[in-house]
Amino acid sequence: MKYFLLIGGFAGFVLAFAASLFAGNPASSGLLRGGMGCLFGALLFRGLHWVFMVNVRSHIEFLAAEAKRKETEAATETPTAL
Repeated sequence: MKYFLLIGGFAGFVLAFAASLFAGNPASSGLLRGGMGCLFGALLFRGLHWVFMVNVRSHIEFLAAEAKRKETEAATETPTAL
């Protein structure tokens, strides 16, 4: 999870700092906005990581339940005589 925070913080800082510089603001203003972008990006990526992990766990539980259901159906199935 810390890598998502680091990547999000770095991306947020770079985007906010670059946007501030391209807008013609001084570097000190860019650093302040870059810091705010870093915080926002880190929190955004943390939330996205949490949502992703909830969905992965849910999908794994769904696959396990399907496998168990198929296993019980195969065990209770009676062979047909020809």
